[in-house]
Amino acid sequence: MKLLKLTARTSHVHEGMQLTIKLSTMVSIKIILDKRRVKSDGTYPLNYQIYFNRKTRTRYAGLSVRVDDWDEKLQVIKKGHHNYKVLNSKLKKDLADMQSELLLGTESDVNSYLKYPNKIVLAIPPKITVYQFAYNLIADLKSIDKVGNAWVYESTVNALKGFYPKDDLAFEQINYLFLDSYQKYLLLREIKPNSIYLYIRTIRIFYNKAIRQKLVDKSLYPFDDFKLKPERTRKRAVNKDLIKQIKNLDLIKNTTIWHVRNWFLLSFYLIGISIIDLALLGPKNVHNGRIEYKRKKTGKWYDIKVVPQASEIIQVYIASERQVKDYILPIINSKPKSEENLMRIVKSRTKLINKYIKRLGELIEYDGDITSYTVRHSWATTAKKMGYSNEVIAEALGHEYGNAITNVYLDKFDKQVVDEANERVCSSLD
Repeated sequence: MKLLKLTARTSHVHEGMQLTIKLSTMVSIKIILDKRRVKSDGTYPLNYQIYFNRKTRTRYAGLSVRVDDWDEKLQVIKKGHHNYKVLNSKLKKDLADMQSELLLGTESDVNSYLKYPNKIVLAIPPKITVYQFAYNLIADLKSIDKVGNAWVYESTVNALKGFYPKDDLAFEQINYLFLDSYQKYLLLREIKPNSIYLYIRTIRIFYNKAIRQKLVDKSLYPFDDFKLKPERTRKRAVNKDLIKQIKNLDLIKNTTIWHVRNWFLLSFYLIGISIIDLALLGPKNVHNGRIEYKRKKTGKWYDIKVVPQASEIIQVYIASERQVKDYILPIINSKPKSEENLMRIVKSRTKLINKYIKRLGELIEYDGDITSYTVRHSWATTAKKMGYSNEVIAEALGHEYGNAITNVYLDKFDKQVVDEANERVCSSLD
């Protein structure tokens, strides 16, 4: 049987080059988006359109995309699609295979080839699941040392897996009924309301990121209907007289509880500095009687005058053999090998410190909650009772207060205003 003579002129598949393959004046192949058939996820099938012997036939390419992900002129999947490189590469290969079949076959073979659909099947990559997507985000956060956020994401995934243990959870499955059932599941397990809020808020973060990456259609977004508010926490501040009682406790020098009392007071004298920021203070942070540091939680820089009460505690450790080379205080024994290692050490130390702060509260017969975080609230409450404005207190704590115009004014605050406020607050314990 006589072979079908075809002369091929091909175009490769990449940005800026058209996909249409013309094999002769009688045969041409191109890829079209079939906008007549929308799928449940909002995508449309891609088809090979083959013109042969004055007849047009279409073959499903085994792939579907959204309208805004398809470049009709160039016949390629746009860069905005999360998997455009892999899919365009597959399209290129399958078009080349189709061309070869048509070039080498007889006319009968070509007709037979075109008669039966689905001879070429383009593999559709499996859709990324919620858990796979979350694990990718966690890995990205850890790679840039945002370990705290990575841990929040990990705890969210672990909690969600208790409710939906299978790995195939798709974003499309997360609707109002799913969220409502998940919330009830957490409530039945006596999870605290603010922890529930954190878990569901983090799922919302996953969903928003998935929408931006075109992994799920924004029309399916379930959080407009599902509203959840955090529970207002109890005020954590304690009266300055209680802190004064803790300061005046007669404790054995160099015991763990004695050190914890020092760190607790130093945190107060440095306007509620957190345990992790206190632990990381080194000689490099002290300049001309001031402490300058970047808060680990927010990345904001602080510049605090070292009041005499704080200087007295700092000098105890500078003169001590227990001082760690890199840090002023012996909260961390050596420089951690990684950011994650640091966070784990600080988490462990904070737990221990709070255990001994609770004992300090018991020694003054205080039956309320008292932790390392109490200090920040207590400083603000003391300053407020002394008559300082919310603007001054917000500036001291590194918070924004009021509108944009107010914040511009606060940026120009003379350090002396905050210095004076801190001196008065700290002197109130004497």
